[in-house]
Formats: sequence, C-alpha cells, structure tokens
Amino acid sequence: MTTREEAGRLARASGWLSQQPPEFQTELVGRSSLRMFSKGETLCHAGDSFDGVYGVVRGVVRIEFSTIGNTYRIAAVKQPVFWFGQGACFRKGGFYSTITATTPVSALVLPPHEFDRLIENAAYCKAFALLSLDHLEEASQVLGQLLVGNVEHRVAARIALLAERSGPQRPAVLQVTQFDLAEMCGLSRPTVQQILGNLERRGLIKPGYRRIEVPDPEALVAGIENSPLATAALQQAD
Repeated sequence: MTTREEAGRLARASGWLSQQPPEFQTELVGRSSLRMFSKGETLCHAGDSFDGVYGVVRGVVRIEFSTIGNTYRIAAVKQPVFWFGQGACFRKGGFYSTITATTPVSALVLPPHEFDRLIENAAYCKAFALLSLDHLEEASQVLGQLLVGNVEHRVAARIALLAERSGPQRPAVLQVTQFDLAEMCGLSRPTVQQILGNLERRGLIKPGYRRIEVPDPEALVAGIENSPLATAALQQAD
C-alpha cells in the first residue's frame, strides 16, 4: 500500500509537478491528502462538482468523454504521474470527463479550499495554468492524429504519444488494451490488432497481454513506412 510519504516522493519525481519550483512542490504535497481507489472505481464523473486537483501516483486510469447518444468513449489511458481537476477548480464547475481506475490507484488530492489558497500566489497560479496548457497541447496532438487518413500512422502516432507521456523510462511499458487503443483511434479492434502485428514484425513495438512495450517512441514514428496497399485494405475494413 502506498504511504503518504511515498506518494509525495513519487509526485515530485516525474510529470508536471517535478518541473515546478521546490517550494511549490512542498506546498502542494503538504496540503494534499492521499486517497485509494479500487480497480473499476470512478475517481470522477463528467459533470460532477469539482472536489479538488488529483495527482495519480500509482495505478492506471481511463479517461472517457460522452458522445452522441450519451455513450462514453475512451479518449486516453493515463499512467503515473497524471494530474487533473485544475480546470474544474478554476471554473468552480464540473469535471469535463469521467475518469475510472483500471487498476488499483493511489492519488494525492488537493482540496478546493487549498487550491484557492495556493493560487493567491501568482507564481503558483501560473504553475496550474501551465498544467492546463499541457493538457490542451496533448488534446491538440490527439486531434491532429485522428485527422490522419493513414490508419497505421494514426495508431503508431497514438502509441508514441502515450509512451512519451508515460514518463522517461525506456522502454516505455503501456498498460493499454487493444480495445482501448481501438476506441482512442476511432478504429475497429481487428484493424488495430493487424496494425500492431505489422509494427511488431518491424521491431517497433512488443505487444503483450493488456500491454504494449515501446523501445523508442521517436523511432516508432520515424519507422512507419508508406504501405498504400495495406493501408487501403485496412481503411476498407473500417
């Protein structure tokens, strides 16, 4: 079980908080509480009133957005350290997405009243604003990937982005299923399975059970070659 001291150490070690001044790191961690979530438990529902800024330090979460017909689709799978909730706290409104634990999760949670105290400091307010800009940048990258017609390039780019966002360790090990990846890329599972097989044969990834190992995200993107016939066949299948 994760202790509060360990959670603080993990939060400082990588991700957004690791890039902030030490005094801000100390303030945020010191004002946060540690919460545990079981596999399948929801951290927040889209539309729920804001209840703080979350920092996932252990475990994996799935981010889902509602679509037409009030169904939910997977937008991303996130591994530590992942922070969210600052937008809702700034706006004093609801969460944008539904976030669910796909494994047991440990998270630091900064309560709204402590968030308000921190953002009275202009430098700390800027730190949270930078977190929001980082989320926006990632969302822009994902949108650009979804507009790519070559489905193999789309899947490879999505895997590379997930790997880059998972932390500095290499090879990157993504705890993501073929079903998750298919929804994130707007493709069928058989198509994604075929693409993963192609990428594996070229030595760019190593798929496993509910995981994908990526030796080098940059090499993955650079190693994608144009395969017009294969791409056409995959596009027809979808």
